[in-house]
Amino acid sequence: MELRHLRYFQAVAEALNFSRAAEKLRVAQPALSRQIQGLEHELGVRLFDRNRVRVQLTDAGRTFYTHVCKVLAQVDIAVASVRDTTRGVGGRLIISNDWRLAIHLILETIAEFRQIYPGVDVELVDLPITQQLAAVRAGRVHLCFQPREVVPARGDLAALPILHTTFVLVVSRSHRLARRRSIGLAELRDETFIGITVSHSKAKSHNTYIVKMCRTAGFAPIFGPQKASSLESLLAAISAGFGITLLPDFICPPAHPLLSFVPTDCPETELCAVWMRSEESLLLRQYLDILRKRPPSR
Repeated sequence: MELRHLRYFQAVAEALNFSRAAEKLRVAQPALSRQIQGLEHELGVRLFDRNRVRVQLTDAGRTFYTHVCKVLAQVDIAVASVRDTTRGVGGRLIISNDWRLAIHLILETIAEFRQIYPGVDVELVDLPITQQLAAVRAGRVHLCFQPREVVPARGDLAALPILHTTFVLVVSRSHRLARRRSIGLAELRDETFIGITVSHSKAKSHNTYIVKMCRTAGFAPIFGPQKASSLESLLAAISAGFGITLLPDFICPPAHPLLSFVPTDCPETELCAVWMRSEESLLLRQYLDILRKRPPSR
C-alpha cells in the first residue's frame, strides 16, 4: 500500500463518483478503478458498493475513510513542516549548554531568535560541559558553548567566540589564599591541583591548560591523587580541602558558601559557540548570524 492509494481512495470517497475523482486526480478513470480494486484486494474487504447508477461507501469503507483522512492530514502537516524548515521558518533548533551557567548573552540571543523566527521550535538540552562536544559530533544537538581551550584548532568543529573571560583560582573558604583580592600564578608553585578525569580526551584540555599556564609562570603544577569527573565533583573536592584549580569565571557559581574565587594573572580566554563544520542546517546559520552581530562581551 502506497500513499497514492490512500489519496485515490479519499478522492473517490469524497466524490462518490469515479469519473469526477479521476478528473480531480488527473488520472484515467480505468487506472483509478484498478488502483481501488487493488487496494480492496490488499485489505481483503470491499470499500465501495458500486454499480452503473451510484457509488457508496461500505461500513468498512467509512471506517477506513476516517483513518485515511487523519493519516493524510498528518502527511500534509509533515510536508508543510519540512518546507518551512528548508525555508528557515520552521523546524527545531537544538542548543546544548549547562543551563545552570546563566550566561546572559546566550539567553538574549535565543530570545532574539525566537522573536524573529516564531515558527521554529528551540530545544534547550541540559548537558554537563564535558559531554557537549560529543553531542554535537553525534548530531544530537546543533551547537553548544565551550571554552576555547577544549575546541581543537583544526578538525571537524568550528568555533565562534562570543565571550571573553578570565581564569580564577578556586579554593576552599578555609584556604590560606581565600581572602586574597588577586594572585599571581607563580604563587601557586607549592599548591596541589585537582585534575579532571573523563572517558573522552577532549575534556582533558582543562588539565592541559593548567599545565600550560603554570609552565608559563615558571613551574610544573602538582596534581594530587584526588580526581574529579565533573564540575560538581571538582567543586566538591575543593570544598573539602583536597586541592585547588583554575576555572573560567563564567563557569563559577555567583556565590558558594564553601568556596572562594580569586582573580589571577592568567591570560584571557574565550567562550565559543561550537558546531560541526559539515552541518548545513539553515536554522543553525540563522542563529549564528544573530551571534555574529554581537561583538564578544566581557
